[in-house]
Amino acid sequence: MRLLLRLALLTLAIVFALVGVEYAARFSLRNVKTSGNATDFITAHNPAPPIVNNSLGFREREIPPKQGDRYRIAVVGDSFTWGQGVEAEERFSNRIESFLGPAYEVFNFGRPGNNLPEHLDVLRQALPIAPDFVLLQLYINDFETAVMKRPQPRPLLPRETDRSFRRRFVTYDLLSKQWALLQETVGLCESYPGYMARNLLDPHAPNAIETMASLRRIVDETAAAGVPMGIVIFPAYDRMGPRGSHYPFGYLHERIKVLCTDTKTPCLDLLPVLSQVPDPRTLWVSPFDAHPSAATHRLAAREIVTRFGPVWHR
Repeated sequence: MRLLLRLALLTLAIVFALVGVEYAARFSLRNVKTSGNATDFITAHNPAPPIVNNSLGFREREIPPKQGDRYRIAVVGDSFTWGQGVEAEERFSNRIESFLGPAYEVFNFGRPGNNLPEHLDVLRQALPIAPDFVLLQLYINDFETAVMKRPQPRPLLPRETDRSFRRRFVTYDLLSKQWALLQETVGLCESYPGYMARNLLDPHAPNAIETMASLRRIVDETAAAGVPMGIVIFPAYDRMGPRGSHYPFGYLHERIKVLCTDTKTPCLDLLPVLSQVPDPRTLWVSPFDAHPSAATHRLAAREIVTRFGPVWHR
């Protein structure tokens, strides 16, 4: 009887401790608005502000007919351009427009999750607005192809239960993230850099050939429309150490720059400037989301204006 009583008290103490930890975690994360993951607790319980789209389906104001005295720039990209976790006016596209002044207008054609084939589709929507320049924003995962399958760490619990618990309990969600990292560290699951290198490091590998052909198609189609373009590359700073150390995706940056040289396309690689930051996590929009913060968007906008401003002024 005493043993049962002790077990009951121990179980009760554990339950109260877990509840206490859960609510303490919820309180500490109450102001976190984004995690970059649509299936976790933060997204389910700390929803971001409403997003307003224009009639074309982009997070942008309505695009008026072109005025001849204003230089028009169309920015095509993924969630970095769209502005995951930041207000619309904080995005680098909006910052560029404010830096340049009233003689310029910059329109955002970013769409979360897009990669190179989708960028081409969006380009075809952007060209009819008669831009004077197209700026293509690239990120590392834009080079994944449809046949590439990302590594899938084993969940802590059966998948359906795991999915439900990750949305309902922040402590379980945090434990799941650490469990996935542990599997990657000890080799139970392939790392994301390893997966990318396996598919793309060799420039003659099928996926590498396909991605560069897709990028070349975007450049060629823009040129065929008679519109100048440039490329800005955002590095995966969640995968770099202090001051850019141990960065695993340099080969993709170099490959893009070679194509830019071959096609005479002006290019800006943000890796050097962002590598100067002592702690790359300070570039994140939240402790759980490695998308650019408002300050990182501002920094990127200044670098973009410095690089492309002379082209636009001409």
